[in-house]
Amino acid sequence: MSTANVTCEQSPADEQLSAGPQPEPADAPRPRARATGPARYVYCIIDCDEPADFGPMGIGDDRPEVLAIACEGIAAVVSASAADKYEISRGNVLAHQRVMEVAMRRGYTVLPVRFNTIAEDRDDRSAERRIVENVLTARLDEFSALLSAMSGCVELGVKGLWTDMEAVFGHLARTNEQVRSLRDRLLAAQRGPSRLGRGDAMAHRVKLGELVKNALEAKKIETRQKLTAHLRPLVKDLRENETFGDAMFANLAILVEKDRHDEVASRLSAFEAERSARGERDESGQVKLRCVGPVPPSNFIELVITWDD
Repeated sequence: MSTANVTCEQSPADEQLSAGPQPEPADAPRPRARATGPARYVYCIIDCDEPADFGPMGIGDDRPEVLAIACEGIAAVVSASAADKYEISRGNVLAHQRVMEVAMRRGYTVLPVRFNTIAEDRDDRSAERRIVENVLTARLDEFSALLSAMSGCVELGVKGLWTDMEAVFGHLARTNEQVRSLRDRLLAAQRGPSRLGRGDAMAHRVKLGELVKNALEAKKIETRQKLTAHLRPLVKDLRENETFGDAMFANLAILVEKDRHDEVASRLSAFEAERSARGERDESGQVKLRCVGPVPPSNFIELVITWDD
C-alpha cells in the first residue's frame, strides 16, 4: 500500500528570507523614477500599537527600510518608494509578499493591501500623515474588526496532481462509455474493410478529444470535491483557484487556525495515501499533494486603499 507524508513547504518569499538577500537579475525591471517628492509604499495593516522596524527589505532596487506607522492599536507597514508604480514582476511581487511574511513571523495578524498602493505627499500633508488620517483613522473600526476576525489564522496553498497521466487517460478510456465506444469504433474502422473517409476519421478524432477533455474535467471536479470535503472540518474558509495543465486537479487556498497546521498536513497525507492506493488497485492514477505555507491570507483579504482627498 502507498504511504504519504505531506508537509507544508516554504513559500517562494519565505525561501528568499531563509537564503538571505539575493542579487537582482541584470535584466530585472526597474521602477519608474519619481519626478518629485517622497512617497510611502503600503504592504499591509497589522495589529500593532507602536512604531516598529522590520529592516531593509522593501520593494525597489535599494531595498528601503520597512517601518510600521501606528495609530490607535493598528499600524500600516510601509517603506519609502522611489517609484510611482512598480511593474508586476516576480521580484516585485515576492518583495511585497516577503514583507508581509516577516510581519506574520513576528506574531502580528496581517491584512494584505493591494500591490502598488503608494501614498504621496500632497499639498501640506505628508505621505505618513495621509496614511494615518485616510487609512488608519478613517477605517479604524473596519480594520480592527477584520484583524479580530483573522487573528490566529494563516493561509495554506494546496495543489493536487496526478503523477501518471497515462494511467488516468487509460482509466477514462476503460470506464467512460462514450469515450470507450468512439475509441473502439475508430480502432475497428482502421482495421476493418470499411475504413472511414479522411473527413469522417478527423471528425471522430476531434469528437473523441472533446469527450476525453470533458471526462478529465469531470474526474478533476470529483477528486477535488473529495479533497475539499476531507479538509472542510479543519478549515475556516476555502477558495478554489484555477488549475493548470492536465495533471493538476486542485489548486486550493485554505484559511486555517495556525495551531491546526499539523492536523491539516496529517489529513493531506491520509488523503494522498488513500487515493494513491486506490490508483494502484484500479489503475486510475496515483496522486501527489503539495502544501505551501503558512502565508498571509491574500486569497481571502485584499484591502483596497484610495486617496480621496
